[in-house]
Amino acid sequence: MLFFLVPLVLLYHSDTSIALRDRLYYLWQTLSRSAPFMLLYRYFHSWQQTHEAFLVALGVALVVNMFVGVAYHLRQRTFSLSELLKKSAQMLGVIAAVYILLAMLKVPLAESHTGELFESTLQLMTLLYPVSKAVKNIFVLTHGKYPPAWVMKALYNYEKEGKLKEFFNNDK
Repeated sequence: MLFFLVPLVLLYHSDTSIALRDRLYYLWQTLSRSAPFMLLYRYFHSWQQTHEAFLVALGVALVVNMFVGVAYHLRQRTFSLSELLKKSAQMLGVIAAVYILLAMLKVPLAESHTGELFESTLQLMTLLYPVSKAVKNIFVLTHGKYPPAWVMKALYNYEKEGKLKEFFNNDK
């Protein structure tokens, strides 16, 4: 931490005995050390603004999944707070890692219709991970009454084969 703060403090120090040449050196040190972090911050901030709806949906899905998991494990009498925190952190880590790795595949497709389609598919797949876990637990908690069995079948088929057709083309 001192690595970043010392040049900044010396740059703005009001003592007149610090020469202009030294102040310019401290300015250079401050800028060169903080620039990479500022670039990363700007990149992630602009990404967050562009994908705000997705991030909110993912956050809600993770929180709902956590609460449904608590209800499920309380009913099964297997609830453990440490296990809840561990599994939630694990799910968040898995989602982040897979999303980042697969998002890199979008780089060659950027600014094309295929790239937009790939990103939408990636976001849907990412959201379906916590959503599917919560829906399965809700299905068990309601003794198979809700959601309907065809939704569960479509969900299992999506997980198995990656086909979303059954969600949208339902003749039941």
